[in-house]
Amino acid sequence: MTVPRHTTAGWLSLATLLLAVATVPADVRAQEPAPAPVAPAKGYHDPAAVPLRTPNAEEPVWARPAIDTLATIRTRGTLRVGVVANEPFVMRDATGELTGFSIDLGRQLAADMGVDVEFVPTSWSQVVPDLIGRQFDVAATGLWITPARALVVNFSEATSVGAMHLVANKALAGAMTSVDDFNKTDVRLVVIAGTSQEALAARTFPKATLVRIPEDGDPLAPVLEGKAHGLLVTSPVPQVVVRQAPDRLIMPLEQPLQVTRAAMAVRKGDADFLNFLNSWLTFHREGGWLDERERHWLGSDWLSGM
Repeated sequence: MTVPRHTTAGWLSLATLLLAVATVPADVRAQEPAPAPVAPAKGYHDPAAVPLRTPNAEEPVWARPAIDTLATIRTRGTLRVGVVANEPFVMRDATGELTGFSIDLGRQLAADMGVDVEFVPTSWSQVVPDLIGRQFDVAATGLWITPARALVVNFSEATSVGAMHLVANKALAGAMTSVDDFNKTDVRLVVIAGTSQEALAARTFPKATLVRIPEDGDPLAPVLEGKAHGLLVTSPVPQVVVRQAPDRLIMPLEQPLQVTRAAMAVRKGDADFLNFLNSWLTFHREGGWLDERERHWLGSDWLSGM
């Protein structure tokens, strides 16, 4: 067999190199500098050489593909807004037309998007499930921001600030002026079942008896009839309620029981739509329109017309 020339030359070069290394005296080789130590890796690796932890083997929960709500609305040509009847956010005027703070928000939002608006009625117990179930695109109805709701929906920046007040029967609670006065076993307080009112009352008045009524019931009736000491009402409605029966109703506490913020709610996983809503709120807040509407509906303007 004939060996190629370049292969033979390569072998000879390698043999010569090995022979040269082998013939270098040991004392000479010992004088050669040792290799420089390798610096520890930076970043998440600790400079003190603490070993990295074993990666977590837990299987993550992957997000579902997101729906582009903005594109869906513009393709449909209509913005669907979920609303719950509650003064002064969602009401009917003398002609039966929807009016209120949330109605103004929905109409202006649709106008700025260049689409029509459709208001979809729902209830406090169904507003979040209906939103998740895609019955509407956004809930704009004075919905309070709570941790429980934030677990399943995303809230926009605040649209308004609300407060929860106690309205009481003057004959039964005329001498009661503190939270402790109402936190007694013989006190009966009316709340709408399954709402933030019920949760707040249970936390603030743990000893009191809570009279839970359905959403479509009349919470004021037991108080007016003297069957309950009081009920929890969200501002600015307490002033309106007391004004309707000043001889029988009072607001016994100087300070509200709780102050919280309301916002629009959207489905999780749609950052683009949420970013648009926040940008829209910022624009109209800085331009003054949002503050003007808030003063009109949640301040003295609406109250003076009642």
